[in-house]
Amino acid sequence: MLEKMTSKLFFSMSLLFIGTTYLMAEATDLGRIMPLGDSITYDNRLADLDDPRPTGTRTGYRSHLWYQLEAAGYALDFVGSRIAGQSVTPPFDPDNEGHPGWHSNDIAEKVYSYMTNSQPDIVLLHIGTNDHGTFAGGVDTILNQINLYEENSGKSVRVYVALIIDRKNSDKTIKLFNENVKEVVALHLQAGDDLVLVDMFSRAGLVRSDYADETHPNDNGYRKMADLWFQELIKPYNQQLNTFPYTIAEAKAIESIHINATGTSVDFIVNIPNSGIVF
Repeated sequence: MLEKMTSKLFFSMSLLFIGTTYLMAEATDLGRIMPLGDSITYDNRLADLDDPRPTGTRTGYRSHLWYQLEAAGYALDFVGSRIAGQSVTPPFDPDNEGHPGWHSNDIAEKVYSYMTNSQPDIVLLHIGTNDHGTFAGGVDTILNQINLYEENSGKSVRVYVALIIDRKNSDKTIKLFNENVKEVVALHLQAGDDLVLVDMFSRAGLVRSDYADETHPNDNGYRKMADLWFQELIKPYNQQLNTFPYTIAEAKAIESIHINATGTSVDFIVNIPNSGIVF
């Protein structure tokens, strides 16, 4: 089904038993999950610089995601070298790899050792807020380092790459950074990497009241982030559908990608301004 929507093109494609559908090893076992990123992963706010909250109370999206997956019957293990949120009730697994203040290049320098030490099956990557620029080379290097770990270890890792959330007052730099992240992810998908692009920027639905300060979500904002991570994690994974949009459109033109709950169809919106093309 193809439908023209103003200057945007909406595509929907269904696949019925074409090629191979890649599912989780077991429907109830997600394995070892590494939340990887900066202060938004760890749960650090600007106010913590002057009056830091106890580490044990800092949960970010991680606690909400853990509760949802556990309630849905999934077995999982959060992994990472850092611990935050260990004092909250109900308890959850506080292990993570969130590093307040770090840029994507900082994570890129360390990610190989993180992968080696924690051996995750899944990585939830939300990084770039501190880059304050549009270049996404750090994200590319992170994915390359994860590939190197896979090659050397013989292990397979699925990386969920987030388009990072906006600031409380919308920042056009972040939008441009995310456009470049999409292009990076598209190239890795075309090379056969096991990736899922998660549009946290648009689909998490954060509004001004969901922020604790200019940059960091409050608990409700983190809950929204967790909701989207949850939706993506429980979907059957079909590598063909993740790759397909990028085979017919430039990454920078793709505004959103959504694979259905059974992993058999993909909907995506492509913005082709001033092209005059009608499909």
